[in-house]
Amino acid sequence: MKIRIKPLLLAGAGLCLIASPALAGTAAVSAGKLSVQSQQSSLSNVTLTVSGPDGFSASETTVFGSPSVSLSDYDGLADGVYNWQLSGVTTRRVRNPKAGFDNGRAELGPEFINKSYIESGSFRIIGGVPHMPGDQVENDQDGGAK
Repeated sequence: MKIRIKPLLLAGAGLCLIASPALAGTAAVSAGKLSVQSQQSSLSNVTLTVSGPDGFSASETTVFGSPSVSLSDYDGLADGVYNWQLSGVTTRRVRNPKAGFDNGRAELGPEFINKSYIESGSFRIIGGVPHMPGDQVENDQDGGAK
């Protein structure tokens, strides 16, 4: 009887890599700034957009690197869930779906374009303090007596 271990080991290793938090994009708030480290390297034209309760919206863009949104610039952010989205383009080239399409211009669009990339997540503001997913939030119903 022949036992095939390699495919199982490779599949298990692949699952470990997928579940590894080091490969996932991470968002953090430090000194009042929300920054996101993407799981995709070599992004350009990167935009970080944040939206939240009461119509809150903020956005920052960089040509290269990771932009950050300064939450401390906004007084009295409402408690609730805030969503962030990081978008940009990679160095990977893909066929332009609009290539060869007659758009009425003298020149047709490029045959290849950079592949776009989008990553998103959320965090909460509780009592004016940002809390990232997985943070321990203290239940202060006793007024801090404990």
